[in-house]
Amino acid sequence: MIARRFSWMALAAMVVAGSVTMRADSLSAIRGSVATIELCAQSTCGAAIFVGIFAGQIGSTHALGTVGVAVTHEDLPDPGHSAGITGGVWQIQTFTKTIRGGVAGGTLFNNGDNTFTVHVSMVTSTGQALSFVGLLNHNPFPPTLGGLITP
Repeated sequence: MIARRFSWMALAAMVVAGSVTMRADSLSAIRGSVATIELCAQSTCGAAIFVGIFAGQIGSTHALGTVGVAVTHEDLPDPGHSAGITGGVWQIQTFTKTIRGGVAGGTLFNNGDNTFTVHVSMVTSTGQALSFVGLLNHNPFPPTLGGLITP
């Protein structure tokens, strides 16, 4: 039931936030939380594709919007081991800004309980370095990914 409620919230946020597009050329610090669901696994789509909600701060402004990610990685590791995140793209869409970037690398660590600790190095299209640390949970369907973006 929680996943169903989250899906409706994510859909509503994407529809509302997707109605305005502006390019943000000069952004200060981006930080916030991300809650997503996996729409398609890498084994099916060539990249793991996630959509969800971003809530945080862009510069001095509080921001709420949607996030989309397409990421590639090595084969999922065995429990207690890591695999590399090899690339990808991401986008945060708020009511007034669209922020895009690439994935510069990272790791997936198998926690042994069908969850993975995720560390990602991100770069905005304007060259700002960001980090994401989160938890990928393969226990529910669809899988979920949540965590924090920090400068």
